[in-house]
Amino acid sequence: MAKTFTHTRTVSTMHQDRERKIRELFNEYIEMYSARDDRLTERFSQNFTGYAGSGSRLIRDRDEWIQITRQDFAQVPGRIRIEMIDLAMQDLTDEVVIATAFFHIHLPIGGQQLSREVARLVLIFRRECEAWMIVHCSYSIPYQSAQDGEVFPLKSLQEQNSALQALVDERTQALQDSQALYRQLTEDAQDVLWRTDSQLIVNYISPADERLRGFKADEVVGHHV
Repeated sequence: MAKTFTHTRTVSTMHQDRERKIRELFNEYIEMYSARDDRLTERFSQNFTGYAGSGSRLIRDRDEWIQITRQDFAQVPGRIRIEMIDLAMQDLTDEVVIATAFFHIHLPIGGQQLSREVARLVLIFRRECEAWMIVHCSYSIPYQSAQDGEVFPLKSLQEQNSALQALVDERTQALQDSQALYRQLTEDAQDVLWRTDSQLIVNYISPADERLRGFKADEVVGHHV
């Protein structure tokens, strides 16, 4: 999966092999998460904490976190695309490293509103019996809380997007109705009606003016009074 990093930072000086290792651990996580790969659940430590998306609870149980991860995968089963913005890596001890990332989430279908938000991810890895396990995973998105059965607030985003579209459609229809009524009232009027904008540019002339003067309104519309 192609990833573009706008910024990559190492918070403290570290050996290149350690930096490569942290990046490898992070990239493996992102690849499995993007692919909705259930093998990711095998990477979580028995000693685990985390919180999800727009959730309101701190998770302290590995099995519960596995359920949340699988719920996330079921909510959006297709592969997602991660657009990386920033990544910081910290080498704390021989056994503990941290990766903190900012990115955009692009869903396979829809979700344009979600992709405009910046998701934040913190991963803490600890070496346990020569295997690097995830002891902490936390996501956050600066948005409203998720509904029941969600990890990220997709329903709320979709509902808001639908409401905004309905409002746009309503305002557009009201404008069209208003313009149609205006034309209906003026086209049969005997009085000559001119309409200008704030710059005194003519944008409407009634048919009565055409009948009186004998030339088309197009010759005047768009010109200054």
